[in-house]
Amino acid sequence: MATQDSRIKIKRSTVSSTVPTIPSSSDHTDGTWIATDIYKGELFYNQADDVLWSRGDNGVRCLGGCAELTLSSAQILALNTTPQTIVPAVAGYAIEAISVSVKLDYNSSAYATNTNLLIMTDTANNPQYKRDSLLTQTIDAVWKFPEVGPPSGTQLIANKALTATIATGDPTAGDSPITIFVNYRLIPA
Repeated sequence: MATQDSRIKIKRSTVSSTVPTIPSSSDHTDGTWIATDIYKGELFYNQADDVLWSRGDNGVRCLGGCAELTLSSAQILALNTTPQTIVPAVAGYAIEAISVSVKLDYNSSAYATNTNLLIMTDTANNPQYKRDSLLTQTIDAVWKFPEVGPPSGTQLIANKALTATIATGDPTAGDSPITIFVNYRLIPA
């Protein structure tokens, strides 16, 4: 096994949607490299988006990202009409949710009607994750979402955001905030 540990480091960016790149030369001192160029084996952390990247023999790959979104009761009551973005679109990539959990901070009133929470790619016709009757709960708790089975239509779409929405119509009543936690990867389109 050949090992090289010179100039191996973790590069980082504070600019949202920044993706590392493959340099035009193999020498970082020749003046051609840009700030996002990385060697094979290096890591690149986009701290604005909480996404970790690396470069291997087959190019630059997303190792994983995480996102968190807290929704107020007002946002939840309009969640079918106005879906909320969890992970913004990244040019040239589809967002695949790997795992989804939600924390409900029960206040005083459960949501009624239209209480199935979906994690979907914007404009897709099938969710990646779905939790039925989540919003009817009357306790503080954290739940894991079950993954949705094989779709009959679109589920992952390049250049689109990952969103939280409600299956049919806006919920009624209810006054409890929720926080959605997503681990995901970006798939090159």
